[in-house]
Amino acid sequence: MRFNCRLWPPVVLGSLLAIGLWAKPAITADGWWIDQYAVVLFTASGRLDAELAEMRIEGGETLLVHADSLPPLLLRWVAWRASLQNLQSVAWIQRPTLDRLKRAGALRGYTALQVDDHFFADPLMSLSQLRTMIGEKQLWCSFQPSQFTESLAQACDHVDVQIYRKSCPETLDLAYALGLVGRPKSAIAVYHDGTQQGDRDLQCFRQAGRDVGNDIFVFKWKNPENFINRLLSNPIAARLARLYVQTFQN
Repeated sequence: MRFNCRLWPPVVLGSLLAIGLWAKPAITADGWWIDQYAVVLFTASGRLDAELAEMRIEGGETLLVHADSLPPLLLRWVAWRASLQNLQSVAWIQRPTLDRLKRAGALRGYTALQVDDHFFADPLMSLSQLRTMIGEKQLWCSFQPSQFTESLAQACDHVDVQIYRKSCPETLDLAYALGLVGRPKSAIAVYHDGTQQGDRDLQCFRQAGRDVGNDIFVFKWKNPENFINRLLSNPIAARLARLYVQTFQN
């Protein structure tokens, strides 16, 4: 993957539009997921520090960085800037290849490597082999409900199960069915979309977690669904969005 320097001016301009589109009220979150496109936008526009500060103010302690295709130098920069906000950085590999896993495992400034359902759908190696590869880093595992097993979970330092878009009662019912309730080190991951209904669900999730003795890992990201929909409503912004995505096409 190479940067196309001719795309930087529209990327910077697009970032300025996106920053305004993404402004939302503060919602408590445990962690933030930032995709590789947003890393480029915030870095190119000089907004990275401000965005990280906002994440910390909203209660985040963990920055989950989509690290598939970003250069190691840029990834280390993000982790350093995050550390100044007392955020721990985790390298999230979404589309695993052997090279991506090795590269993320060697990154300085990251406390953990996280793999998700794409890894478990077609494992390139065993979790024990992956742990050896990443050395002293923690191994975080994020499962779809159908992928979760006790034996896999035991090999991970942090486990979350992606019960993202269900109501609070449905989420707890599924957690019971999976055997997650009360299990140490296993968090029920829930997605906050920034809406008032999301606020109400979050209150329910927090209380339910306390009642059953489970961690609730609430994370947010700059919701790509809302972002793309808003951009595409403006023809000029839509053109900028297409150029922006092309920057990281493999």
